[in-house]
Amino acid sequence: MLTAVKRYFRFFKESMKCNFKSIAEYKSSFLVQTIFMFLNNGFFLLFWYVVIAASGEKAGDITLNKILYIWSVPVISFGVAFFFFGGVRELGRHILEGTLDVYLTQPKNVILNVMCSSMEFAAAGDLIYGIVVGLIATEFNLLRFGFLVILGTLGAVFYICVETILRLLTIFIGNTDNIEHTYINTLMISFASYPSEIYGGGIKFLLYTVIPSAYISFVPIDFITTFDIKYLLWFFGAMLVFVAITAALTKFALKRYESGNSIALRS
Repeated sequence: MLTAVKRYFRFFKESMKCNFKSIAEYKSSFLVQTIFMFLNNGFFLLFWYVVIAASGEKAGDITLNKILYIWSVPVISFGVAFFFFGGVRELGRHILEGTLDVYLTQPKNVILNVMCSSMEFAAAGDLIYGIVVGLIATEFNLLRFGFLVILGTLGAVFYICVETILRLLTIFIGNTDNIEHTYINTLMISFASYPSEIYGGGIKFLLYTVIPSAYISFVPIDFITTFDIKYLLWFFGAMLVFVAITAALTKFALKRYESGNSIALRS
């Protein structure tokens, strides 16, 4: 097993070298997208600052510090997921066009191979923004900040699992772009961008089960601010469940994938 981990890590490293070469080739595009995403996230934080400033030091039980955490941990997760593994969003296209054949013929894990095939430039803005805001949220406390970065990074697993599941559904129901956009952006990200205190019991149940917003936001933040081990166990338990479901669906779906007889080569 250790040999397999080393092999996958080596593959990831080589893939990143290729992807970073594309950044070097399109530096202007990379910088523009990164800066605009950073600024875009900043406007949301400004909105909350205005709301809380108008209400005193906090709005109900919601403090500015809590908002800083909310706009740090989930944003780091998103940045890691789609900057380093942005190719997962192309999985549906590969299935529709039959170009998944190119990856199936290679001696690598198919999904990991697709995930590492490209990166989203704009996600770098999310990653940098999340780290900067995280430093402010933790008041430069290195222990809290360390956990913030680690759990934010591991939270990317939830994004990747959900994205993989939604894209694999293409095999059964056709194009899932609209479903993916609604689920990831309208539901998962939106719910994670607000304090858990504003949600009722029914919504919270969904956020801890079907829509894993809690595990990219509320649960890791609760651990970072309280160091209560139950939140950490909750976080890793949920991660194992989502990874297991994704792995099972991947195996099931790929058996039903119909080859497009593609003879294209991956550059």
